[in-house]
Amino acid sequence: MVVDVRKIARAYLCSANMEIGPSELGFEASEIPEGLVRKIANRFHEQAHRPNDPEVRAQYLRMADEARAQLSCMTGMGVRVRMYPHPGQPYGTARELCEALDSGADLYVYPTEHGHGPEGYEDPDNPLLLRSSIGIDGVPALHNDVLRAAHDYFGHYLVRAPFNLRGELSVAYAHLRMFSPEVHGAVLNEFVGQISWFYFGPHILREDGSAPRRGDEDWIHPAERPFADQKVNLMPSEWVAEFLEWGRAQSAARHTVKRCEELV
Repeated sequence: MVVDVRKIARAYLCSANMEIGPSELGFEASEIPEGLVRKIANRFHEQAHRPNDPEVRAQYLRMADEARAQLSCMTGMGVRVRMYPHPGQPYGTARELCEALDSGADLYVYPTEHGHGPEGYEDPDNPLLLRSSIGIDGVPALHNDVLRAAHDYFGHYLVRAPFNLRGELSVAYAHLRMFSPEVHGAVLNEFVGQISWFYFGPHILREDGSAPRRGDEDWIHPAERPFADQKVNLMPSEWVAEFLEWGRAQSAARHTVKRCEELV
């Protein structure tokens, strides 16, 4: 069954009393906010893991609850979600994911129990590793499984951007805006903190602070880079505002280009 992802996104936003303009519902940005991404990468590297801090934990659990509501909206409107039963990732590229869902296939989720952070990672205090009240494939899912499903659908499928830094930031902007502002610090940490570290962490940067580009001798292929540590924490509210402002500027620029193309 093929379901219109934008229709489901609008239905969820309506049920949550949130509004997003049609032109901002999901799009691929044309550039990245490198200065902000570098700040986030550095903070993510240096910040503590604070899963039992009351404010942090409360935001994470509310984020998980909102992701559960998003998943319920998806499945209630016909999206079939299943755990991926095979080794490895269910989709090698964003195009594979989109083509599968465009054809009416089920949305497969990479189970948290198959991989979450560095190899061997376990953390009984991480709130995302608690059991959710919702099931996937008839089995109670972890909060992180639910968040992955919602992010793949309302992020990657909605935006249809590639699995690279610019694409991931576009996806993060689209999906972050489907969460209440009260949890944006947690959402930014989860969606942008790890990917920023992956591309601009100290393991990547040269001594002068520059980042190797594809083709440079010291460039490291993404498949050979380490996974970020799982750090439950909150990004500063001013950085959330800066990220949202970047997204709005990207949306405005995209709209301007589209209008100019229509007038040619």
